[in-house]
Amino acid sequence: MAKRPKNNFKIRNFNSKVLILCEGLTEKNYFNAFKEDLGLPKTIAVNIFQSNKVDCKGVVEEAIKKAKRDGFEEIFVVFDHDNQAKRDEAFKLASDKNIKVVFSSICFELWYLFHYKNSTKAFASEAELERELKKCAGMENYEKNNFKHYSILKDKITIAKSNTEKSRLTVVQNNEDIEIFNLNPFTNVDELVVYLENQKDK
Repeated sequence: MAKRPKNNFKIRNFNSKVLILCEGLTEKNYFNAFKEDLGLPKTIAVNIFQSNKVDCKGVVEEAIKKAKRDGFEEIFVVFDHDNQAKRDEAFKLASDKNIKVVFSSICFELWYLFHYKNSTKAFASEAELERELKKCAGMENYEKNNFKHYSILKDKITIAKSNTEKSRLTVVQNNEDIEIFNLNPFTNVDELVVYLENQKDK
């Protein structure tokens, strides 16, 4: 049974090394730009990488190896539904290893769309969602993996956080018997955004 995810993204030790391992380049570019804009203290070692794996379970497995090898204490994996297989296995493995999952369905661009409007529309594919996103001001020429996404969207981030939370609550409540990794739409990118924002004042 799906339950509303709780925001557990609270760092234990502010001198910890933080790993954010992203499935795709779009996510990596966004969070790197966000991190730079925040100007996090040097005591917060936030390391953002793109995974070498192309499947969500592989991303989790790579994060486990990186954490063991490089001593990361706080670990986030960022991946999409995107009709991938083994989403259930990826979630279970992450839970078993105390890795926090940042999940978007159908894809990361849903977070971008929420900068413009609240929506509970399910998208069948990444291409369909991108067509919807291109209807929004400033995103008409949207190209995946562009480094400029964050700068275009940053002034609307408060709206995005509010819309994301509202949509997530509605979708989860209306689909109580569906697991999180099968929900569409769904994203909890806002929780990682808030987590990083909170580190700025530490």
